[in-house]
Amino acid sequence: MFFKIFKNTTLSEAEFSKKFATALQKKVLGLEIVSIHDLTIHTQFRQSKKYNHILSACYTDYLKNPTAISSIIEKYINGIREFYDSKTAISIDRILPVLKDKRFLDHLESLHPGHEITHVYQKYNSELYIFYVEDKEDTITYLTQKHLQMLRLCPEYVKTKALENLKDVLVIERHGENGYYGIATDGNYESSLILLDIWNHDYFPVQGNFIIGIPSRGHLLITGDKDSENLHKMYDIVAEINLTDSYLVSDKLFEWKNGIFEVFQ
Repeated sequence: MFFKIFKNTTLSEAEFSKKFATALQKKVLGLEIVSIHDLTIHTQFRQSKKYNHILSACYTDYLKNPTAISSIIEKYINGIREFYDSKTAISIDRILPVLKDKRFLDHLESLHPGHEITHVYQKYNSELYIFYVEDKEDTITYLTQKHLQMLRLCPEYVKTKALENLKDVLVIERHGENGYYGIATDGNYESSLILLDIWNHDYFPVQGNFIIGIPSRGHLLITGDKDSENLHKMYDIVAEINLTDSYLVSDKLFEWKNGIFEVFQ
């Protein structure tokens, strides 16, 4: 009897990043790969502009479906290519807010130790930060201080405009029952909805103060602080999503206090 031995052909992080970098360089003329570290690629475009591409989400998608590696890489590269198109201007009407936690901020700082982070962001609470992006069909572009200078915008206006855009472009649907609810919109900005004025007990009839979980960008879970059964359910779901999702926001729960969500103790 013969046994066929199957070799594990899943690419490591380093192998995946190298393959991605090779494909990216073929698509973008004048692009130099400066260095590759784990799932971060450092590039320089036409000996001037420097970029960092973080492939964590792309690699997670690949691990879920290794046979689709070519289409996954192509999808992400189609979005990245817009970084190198100097003719592509930021559209103010497509600016939206996204929430990230301290893990994301720490990662940005680790890419350039000792240097100021150029992304446009504001502190929301002790754990969360509001970043701003331009939403395009295939990708999002994080706003930087350079974008603000080019557009002659102040951070306060960007926040106001981003919240207006969020209300205008998304259709919000509530689902759930018995004191445990979720919000559905486009799958990308559910967590951002905590910034809108939607927090009342007529819309979300929960027991006690509002408690939310936003484990990833596409999840917004709601219950009350007096509802122990649903609180335990939320804890478990948030923990599970933080182990499996590609676009994480936070592994903590938050409580509505004085017009803002604070870390739930």
